[in-house]
Amino acid sequence: MTKLLRGTILLTIFFTNCKESTRNQANIDTLQTIIIDKQTDWGGNFKLQIVNKSINDTAYVYKVCSVDNGLPVGFELEIPINIDKFGAGVIFRTLGDTSDNFLQTLYSIYGLNLQSNLKFTNKITCNYTGLNDLTFKGNGAKRLETISYIKIFFEGTGEDEYAELYLNIDETNKTVEFEEKDFEYRPYIAFFLTAE
Repeated sequence: MTKLLRGTILLTIFFTNCKESTRNQANIDTLQTIIIDKQTDWGGNFKLQIVNKSINDTAYVYKVCSVDNGLPVGFELEIPINIDKFGAGVIFRTLGDTSDNFLQTLYSIYGLNLQSNLKFTNKITCNYTGLNDLTFKGNGAKRLETISYIKIFFEGTGEDEYAELYLNIDETNKTVEFEEKDFEYRPYIAFFLTAE
């Protein structure tokens, strides 16, 4: 290979990487910073931005993404179109590095020991219960009619492999809130969202 051809290839790779880096930075610049609510419950509630919504035959599919410490954090979330009192089919899917970044943020918010090379699970399907028929939350606060309130159940095969989490979807403000049911569920939520 001639020096000229090698130089041309290297310059093409360099400019392509610069262009991709600029595009990624532009995408990050349009995202909102994650909102962490340290004042309620045990200080582990937070909101992420809904950046995209699509619909398939049975579910709404949300791309949920915000920025934390200069990095995009998020995942794909699938919610059944018809939320029943009890059902199955709430799905969390990875968005690659963005979801791996989300795990780092989740571990930090929950006060868990950070680990290197955390990987978000490819996909996890959860059972749920719809809470919109309840007028008040457990703390006595009135539920807003514009928000879809769902309780998620993470269930494994082991005796202690269980966790609950409130997921509040606010399409008006384009946010998804992780609201804690109990701080003791923190390590289990992280466990279920982390790839083996």
